[in-house]
Amino acid sequence: MRRRFCAILAVSLAASMAAAPQTTSYSEIDLVAEQATIPADGGRITLGLALAPKPGWHAYWLNPGDAGKAPEVDWQLPDGWQASALQFPPPHAIPFHDFMTYGYHDSVMLLADIDVPAGLPDATVSLSGRASWVVCDDELCVPEEAAISLELPVGDGSANPDTADAFAAARAALPASVDWPAHFAVADSRVSFDVETPVDAALPAELYVANRRTVRYDEQSAARTPTGFRFDMAAGARVAEQDGIDAVVRYSAGGESRTVGLTFAQVDVLPEATSRAPGAAIPVATAEAGFAEVVIAIVFGLLGGMLLNLMPCVFPILSLKALGLAEMSEAGASESRRHGLFYTAGVLATFLGLAVLLIVLRHAGAAVGWGFQLQSPWVNLVLALVMVGVGLNLAGVFEIGTRAMGVGQNLTSGTDAKSSFWTGALAVVVATPCTAPFMAGALGFALVQPIPVALAVFAALGLGLALPYLALSFVPALAKALPRPGAWMSTFRHVLAFPMFGTALWLTWVIGQQSGATAMAVALLAALVASFALWAYGHSQRGGKVIAWRVTAAAALMACVAASQPLWPRDSVETQAAAGNTERLGLLEAEPFTPDVVAAHVASRAPTFVYFTADWCISCKVNERVALATDTVGNAFRDRGIKVVKADWTTEDPTITEWLTKYDRAGVPLYLYFPAGATLDDAAVLPQVLLPDIVIDAIDAADAELS
Repeated sequence: MRRRFCAILAVSLAASMAAAPQTTSYSEIDLVAEQATIPADGGRITLGLALAPKPGWHAYWLNPGDAGKAPEVDWQLPDGWQASALQFPPPHAIPFHDFMTYGYHDSVMLLADIDVPAGLPDATVSLSGRASWVVCDDELCVPEEAAISLELPVGDGSANPDTADAFAAARAALPASVDWPAHFAVADSRVSFDVETPVDAALPAELYVANRRTVRYDEQSAARTPTGFRFDMAAGARVAEQDGIDAVVRYSAGGESRTVGLTFAQVDVLPEATSRAPGAAIPVATAEAGFAEVVIAIVFGLLGGMLLNLMPCVFPILSLKALGLAEMSEAGASESRRHGLFYTAGVLATFLGLAVLLIVLRHAGAAVGWGFQLQSPWVNLVLALVMVGVGLNLAGVFEIGTRAMGVGQNLTSGTDAKSSFWTGALAVVVATPCTAPFMAGALGFALVQPIPVALAVFAALGLGLALPYLALSFVPALAKALPRPGAWMSTFRHVLAFPMFGTALWLTWVIGQQSGATAMAVALLAALVASFALWAYGHSQRGGKVIAWRVTAAAALMACVAASQPLWPRDSVETQAAAGNTERLGLLEAEPFTPDVVAAHVASRAPTFVYFTADWCISCKVNERVALATDTVGNAFRDRGIKVVKADWTTEDPTITEWLTKYDRAGVPLYLYFPAGATLDDAAVLPQVLLPDIVIDAIDAADAELS
């Protein structure tokens, strides 16, 4: 941190009458001037607000994104003096879980132009103000403030040579103001931005929108057009209020990164965009990484793919193929290798196919992620029924025939190589919802890289998934470790049916989470009828054809699906409106905080949960989304009669500040629980990173300690 701030310190010391840099709890800040004197005849001087967060912390841009607060200065200047708005250099994207923020990890100098009136007497003028800003790390967000000031003599307004380099660097970092033709249009809850650029402008490119709540920041695509770039983002809550949107565009030109600032004017419809060059029609991600980062991501992807084989949704399929390998132990090494290669081909083909589809959808503007196919309740229903069918086949309820059911045979059984290919494909389909260690980071890295890099990472993931079976196929010593074929194989085959049923049950639970209990009941009914249909089919295999049973079962299944409600995802709990003077957070009804409200609940022996939050606190919002807004926590609070109070520190509140100080916190989040019968001095302080189990376990422990 000393190295990062040394330039600021040197600049401040060079200005003989400038105040020394100030150190706050999590930052260092200073006010410096570009001029050595103030022009007596009037004109303009420039001040620099130098801000350096401590290591591990970051400050925010003009538009902080999903959370945070931009630095501000409340100037106290002499009468007739006027300060312009702070000028910000382009930010960096700072993702955090599902949120995207914009800011600076390193020191930054924000410039402010000061208009000076004419006719100043010979004197020394004091320029001062009060700066306020927010800094955050991975757990805590803290608002900070400091009184800033410096004194300058009145003179000819000449530049200060000691600060010239610092201000030159700050100005060079600002985006160049351009008047390139730029327009935006809103359609189908999306905002598209078109800008005409010089011919040498190239991807990667990024757009930083300065108007708050105009767009959603978590998804952005950038594509080349015949005249420049097109960016696409989800619309924000205030986009309808905008007839012009200010933004910064970062792009590549001549191997260098450049930034410009411009204003997009609104139009009804943007012209149709086509690629500027062959192969550029699919927009690519706007982040690039070095060779070492790519290698690390590929290695971690390989490890993540290997660990996927241990996940409950994949392990049964690998076991099934190992069982098939044992059955073929007498077929020869060449046949085993052949099956291993076909299984690997099925895994890689399906993995890369899903990856390409995912990349295309994301860059077309769809907010999808890995496992995106499982976001559809209908896809989950089909997969659940497939798992039920595979399980019943393994349990011996029916045997797969060689005609209409030939495709099904290829999925899980058979001795030809095609069966291994389709088993690999099935393994990938059911593996996508499982996240192994290393895999999440590799996937997140891949999705913001150019397409060749992304596909290399996905291929590594697929190879890792196929590697155990491939090793069994090619290494005789490993294959010999498998038990010899025998009667045990029939029993083991039946046992493998139950993980398949478990996967089907999990998929129906996902449907319930997406569309409610009724939809889950429909899925279970469909599974029941499908089971009856397959049982009837199996009965006909053993006792002759029973056409009536087959027709009845098929008709019942069709009627079940046709009569069911559409399996659309229900509204998120976060979209539910607050009622009365309470605010709704999932199933929780939160009262506004006052000390009297908390004291009254505690005095009445009601268990009380108080959470201190702020709109600019990204850690708070993550905790609220992943823990407090869940049905698990909501139902637990309701069953125990826990009162909920929300202390909103978005704007300054001395009372809330006092409570935070009381519990040794410099900022939010803070979570307090008062068990029934407690006093105001008996609060249990919960961790700053929450999960549903953490919340419930902490409450259980506090209740037990007081009882």
